[in-house]
Amino acid sequence: MTPLTSYSADHKLMVESAARAANLTDPVAFAPHGHYYTLLYYATRGELVPLDGALVRQWATRDKFSSKTPFGVRLYALDGIRFARVCGHTDGQREQSDYDFCVVERADYLKLFRTLLKITRQKADHGPPPVMPDEQFAVMRQHTLGYLDRDNLKRIKELGGRAKRGLLLTGPPGNGKTSACRWMWEECQRNGYEYQIVSPDAYQAARRSCNPVQAVRELFTVHRCGIIFFDDMDVALRDRNTVRETDDQAVFLSALDGIQVNEGVVYVFTTNCSVDLIDPAFKRPGRIDLVLHFEPPTAELRRRLMDRWHAEIRAGIDLNAAVEQTHGFSFAEVEELKNLLILRHIDAGGWDWDWAFEQFRQNRTDLAEQHRPVGFAPLASASTNGSTNGHG
Repeated sequence: MTPLTSYSADHKLMVESAARAANLTDPVAFAPHGHYYTLLYYATRGELVPLDGALVRQWATRDKFSSKTPFGVRLYALDGIRFARVCGHTDGQREQSDYDFCVVERADYLKLFRTLLKITRQKADHGPPPVMPDEQFAVMRQHTLGYLDRDNLKRIKELGGRAKRGLLLTGPPGNGKTSACRWMWEECQRNGYEYQIVSPDAYQAARRSCNPVQAVRELFTVHRCGIIFFDDMDVALRDRNTVRETDDQAVFLSALDGIQVNEGVVYVFTTNCSVDLIDPAFKRPGRIDLVLHFEPPTAELRRRLMDRWHAEIRAGIDLNAAVEQTHGFSFAEVEELKNLLILRHIDAGGWDWDWAFEQFRQNRTDLAEQHRPVGFAPLASASTNGSTNGHG
């Protein structure tokens, strides 16, 4: 048998077995992909039954998403719609996703999808907008969620505009890039936009796959209107004049240009490195259209962040003094001061800003000054001038 006929036979067997278990008369197989976790989280889990007479259980206690079986069928129901998840992992050479999919009655297929989107929008956490300059926030919103608005996107297409938009968020760590992306992600859920979150680890795993071009392309693909987030993109793309990564860059840029969607797509990339180090080929219009730089927060922004702290904390400290003392601090550093305040409160009661500030200073000083070996290597004996022997 060829690989195709072998897979077709396996697929037919799995679908028929799952349909019998779930009592489906006209089954449709589908792969939830990015919706997998949400679908199983909100569904009511039913019986675990054999697949073609065989069932293998495994001890998996991590979360509801874990299949609990590498070979078998799990029954589910969501808002009265019955479906089954079927797993038939038997060949380590094949992609596991080919043998891990769901089956539902054909008449319920679209209903299940729409039900899941409705539940997702209702259940999604909607935090406040990120703390950032009002003008910068308005620009970011206009070029992401505003761009994806159905009426705006329709008009853009009518006038011959591009069906995609690219943003690069830059700046030192801890100044709001991740918070901005988290808010956009929540808005995607609320508005029903598709999204993809690409981490450096996911990108590197795709690059090491047997078909890296296709694997990377899938990371940067949405099937309808949505946003693709790529965190720390400098891991994948640097100026080829200074860093020898031309093959990696070629795969990356090919995937970026090859995205095909029905309505529109926005890429949101983040980086901590200097824009000068990023390949000019990546920064051209059509790939990156707008750069937003996230600077350390001003006194006004630090005050706005502290105003979101719990009322007990705000009542227990001098907010004006706290804002003044945190001059030059990043949002992440200000939030760490809040965490130290809370830990001190739990241990000793009261809200001791001076203790938290001094503890923060000591912690950062220790991190900057200590030079210790990493891992399980034994400590080298110190020399007379205080340095350590060896190459570390």
